[in-house]
Amino acid sequence: MANVTPPYADPGRASFEELDTYLQNFLLAGSHPELKPAFSAPIPNSVNYAQFTVVGKNSSGQLIPATWDATTPVKAIGVLVHAVALGASGSANGSFWYSGCFNMDSLVWDASFDTEAKKLAAFEGSPTPTTIIVAKRG
Repeated sequence: MANVTPPYADPGRASFEELDTYLQNFLLAGSHPELKPAFSAPIPNSVNYAQFTVVGKNSSGQLIPATWDATTPVKAIGVLVHAVALGASGSANGSFWYSGCFNMDSLVWDASFDTEAKKLAAFEGSPTPTTIIVAKRG
């Protein structure tokens, strides 16, 4: 893992993150709820998810992108820690954070989250132990 020291957005507010790849300076938008160690869950075959994708679970308990859809929504339960891909066969797990205060502009959203209001409400009513708040950084 590479240590990246991003510049300070404002004096007195540190922003250090340790990731395999460097995509955003400001993944987190606050310190409460605190970022907890990641959970792991299986992913389905033939997928390629970007780092920081907002994920839910399908009926088989596999991680898939969360969706805001009136007919078949997938409730958001976490944020993917690392990019993950799997071919047509095999098995793999994806790690996801289930707790933290995330900057909504740093996350990867499904196209169905087409408004800020939907993104801000994405984790409302998520099952336990999910404690994620999505906010604008600032």
